[in-house]
Amino acid sequence: MADSQVKMHKIFVYGTLKRKLPNYNRYLSLSESRGGAEFLGEAVTKEKFNLVVRPAGTHPPVMMRGLTPTQKEQAKQITGEVFKVDDYTLHALDLLEGIQSGYYYRDEFQVELLESKAETEVWTCKVYLFPADDKLMQLKHYSSYNAEAQSMYKPRKIRKDIEGLCKGIPHRLSTEKPVEMKVHAIRLLPGDDLVLALRNFCDLRSIKAATVLSCVGSTAQTVLRPAATKTPLTLTDKYEILSFSGTISNSSHHLHLSVSDSDCRVYGGHAMEGCIVRTTAEIVLGELQGVIFERPIDVRTGYDELSIVHT
Repeated sequence: MADSQVKMHKIFVYGTLKRKLPNYNRYLSLSESRGGAEFLGEAVTKEKFNLVVRPAGTHPPVMMRGLTPTQKEQAKQITGEVFKVDDYTLHALDLLEGIQSGYYYRDEFQVELLESKAETEVWTCKVYLFPADDKLMQLKHYSSYNAEAQSMYKPRKIRKDIEGLCKGIPHRLSTEKPVEMKVHAIRLLPGDDLVLALRNFCDLRSIKAATVLSCVGSTAQTVLRPAATKTPLTLTDKYEILSFSGTISNSSHHLHLSVSDSDCRVYGGHAMEGCIVRTTAEIVLGELQGVIFERPIDVRTGYDELSIVHT
């Protein structure tokens, strides 16, 4: 059982996350094995929905809320399963369903527990819904995801970030022991994108963990994301690079940049794509040996955060 101090969420699953099906076996069962998820029972939705299965491939079934009279007439009460899950598992399922990219969206509704000891037991559960789509609405409708529907689904490659969250693996916050460093020197030319050029350098050399040791140069355009805001700040004057620091790999980065203008006023923040070199950028990059920088989501912050993994 999960720790009573951990926040738990009831979630209704209706497709490949149901017990014994592919994404249950690959992900949700891992949470169950550590107490991060618990099967509560089978249930049926109080509201009617449109459950369809897309043509054979890697697309799981989708449950939609009909908008037109015809769509609402086709809707059915959907049978599925209810689990109680912790924050790590909920974030893992959000990633699986593509919540941040707007693929599915998470909603809440009531379900009635089947085979309840009480006459009627109703729970409010979270559920992943797909935006109503006219073409999908023309497909065969189901009241339950069955063997016929499952035969059309081919699981995608296992995602390690989702798997790790379901296992409850905490972020590795430090190296286990000192590691060696290989040093690279790079000079960027006018017109180069500071962030993209560094990422391309790491990609071409398969650098999995590195830190920016030093950087001097200038920018003709600087794009920064200031603290506690999602709106970038674009500076289009001539600036000197005062500092450029952070961690980077061939798959991700977290970089900060500070620059000064002709009056020595300083601007700084997250370095974004669009920081264009004006004259030069002389960079020394330290590559950590035997280490990989990963960035799975950390439920403590809600962001993709650094996890330090030894190879």
